[in-house]
Amino acid sequence: MTQVYCDIIPQAGGWCFLSEEGQSPIYPSHRLAVEAARSYSESQVDKRKIPVLRQQDLKGRMLEVAGIVHAWGQENSSKMGGRA
Repeated sequence: MTQVYCDIIPQAGGWCFLSEEGQSPIYPSHRLAVEAARSYSESQVDKRKIPVLRQQDLKGRMLEVAGIVHAWGQENSSKMGGRA
């Protein structure tokens, strides 16, 4: 199976993601960009393609984002004191 990358990157006004189709709009927070990238990836699912969300670390390496959207879900908001 082929992996299709969707990279979350910082921009001057916030965050965006890059996909095969180009750059997304700029989102004001990292969380919103990840949620949009995940939603986009799920809508592009093909039996022969596996979507992979990545973000750049401080050394410039692209690392896979694993379950980050779920960390801010409603079920965890009480554990974080409502802060996300």
